[in-house]
Amino acid sequence: MEQLRDDKQIRWQHACHECDLLLTGGLAPSGQKLTCPRCGCTLHRNANHSVYYTIALSLTGLLLFIPSASLPLLKFSLFSFGAENTLMNGVYSLFKAGYIWLASLVLFCSVLAPLGKFLLLLFVCCGSFLGLLDRWVSIAVRWYQHIKEWGMLDVYMLGILVALIKLRDLGKMDVEPGLYCFGAMMLVANLSSLSFDQNAIWHRLALRRAQREKLT
Repeated sequence: MEQLRDDKQIRWQHACHECDLLLTGGLAPSGQKLTCPRCGCTLHRNANHSVYYTIALSLTGLLLFIPSASLPLLKFSLFSFGAENTLMNGVYSLFKAGYIWLASLVLFCSVLAPLGKFLLLLFVCCGSFLGLLDRWVSIAVRWYQHIKEWGMLDVYMLGILVALIKLRDLGKMDVEPGLYCFGAMMLVANLSSLSFDQNAIWHRLALRRAQREKLT
């Protein structure tokens, strides 16, 4: 993607991801979308107040992360034996059993990556309003692109549902409050990814850079 600048607006030269038609344009107007003139696919959809929605969803995800990581997800009981499962208990059990690499992968994908994703989105959206943080915002956007696919909360939820079905025949399985918080956090994580408009952030940074260059 090549950036072009004139006195009125910031534009980008890029190819359509469906038909490779070379196009030059900026952002879609608020609440509208840009489509390719050749194949008609959507090039950019500019949702109304997407930055504010992303901030709200990121804060919600961070608040839900605390009970999701600390409260028990499931409780298994068989006769007089009972055990509760939390996010950190599962990771600790894998470490204790000697599965270091598997435990590290589960810790990163189910705890660190989702937490980092919420923090990066919050920093990017809030920092995009402050010119002094432009350099750090651009770095944070690139880091977000690296870790956004590693937050596999849906895969972890699938594993929980499989365990819930398989172990129910062996003993009593109870759903604990942490699982409801985890499900809500998974939903918020997906919504925050959908609401985040990376092009709008880059456009905001480019406009400020053009204004600074014009003043100098």
